Amino acid sequence: MMTHPVFAADLHAENEYVILRPLAVSDAADLQELYDHPLSLTKAEELVRSLQAAGLRGECCALAVAAADDGSCKGIIEIRGEDDDTVQIGYRTAKPWRGRHYATEAVYLLTHHLCEKAGIRKIRALAEKDNVWSLRLLRHTGFERVSETETAEEYVYFGKEKAEGKLPAVPEGRKMICAAGGCFWGTERIFQMLDGVAETECGYANGHTEDPRYEDVCNRETGYREAVLITYDPGKVSLRKLMKAFFLCVDPTVANRQGNDIGSQYQTGIYYLQEEDRKELEEIFAKEKQKHDVFAVELEPLHSYWTAEEYHQKYLDKNPGGYCHITRAELDEVRKLNEEPL
Repeated sequence: MMTHPVFAADLHAENEYVILRPLAVSDAADLQELYDHPLSLTKAEELVRSLQAAGLRGECCALAVAAADDGSCKGIIEIRGEDDDTVQIGYRTAKPWRGRHYATEAVYLLTHHLCEKAGIRKIRALAEKDNVWSLRLLRHTGFERVSETETAEEYVYFGKEKAEGKLPAVPEGRKMICAAGGCFWGTERIFQMLDGVAETECGYANGHTEDPRYEDVCNRETGYREAVLITYDPGKVSLRKLMKAFFLCVDPTVANRQGNDIGSQYQTGIYYLQEEDRKELEEIFAKEKQKHDVFAVELEPLHSYWTAEEYHQKYLDKNPGGYCHITRAELDEVRKLNEEPL
């Protein structure tokens, strides 16, 4: 008997890119190149039937990843139940369709569907360490790396509780500013290095949807920027110095990009919480604009902010070898700012 909640849920889901539906024998022809060595049609049909049989035994649920435009099967996702609120997934795209975002869209869609429809709170996935596409897919659909072996890395997606959206309150005796400088892991590191910065927090700034998840910000047009909320002591570090550090580490001439990171979530910008900062920021921006023929950094009041998931906070402290788009030379220049007057 199928007792795990995931087997009782309606596992049909779709968006404008892909459709997730039960795997059918008629999909076998599309799955002949599922592996690096092609399968005969007979072998592909046997594969589908074996997955269907495993589903009837309550061992797994196999879904076809079908293209929304023509319905053809591009790959499969297998779901296996663990605890009542935990499942493990595996996914594979047929060789002709790899690198075309079918797997990314399917995993993105599935994680939301499992959490919202089946009450799943934790989804595990394992990827071989040399499978660059799979590792990138997991990171950019909200999975957190939790362990690794010599050959593979394990990732977990944690269901996110609904949060209340509100602008942060400025602590007494402190000031706040919100800065988007590309990937927020590296941007947070910039401001952590400055004396007088009391706290930093990674979050999502100035979008137009409620309670965004990391994968929403990466995969959908939410309008949010990966940003860092900076709380600082104005008696120890000035807004001008914070902005100097910011402009040392960003390329202000490009929109929706910093380093190798491309997308609207990487748009640079400064978002102020206190109207009293606007005039000083406008003066700073005017001087920066004079240095460049093209200037793409946003300057706006902060009108929407959501705290990012816990695993993004102080990411480079927890993962010293983690990805950072800011160079060591730039970080050295930021560190030298501590030697300058307020």
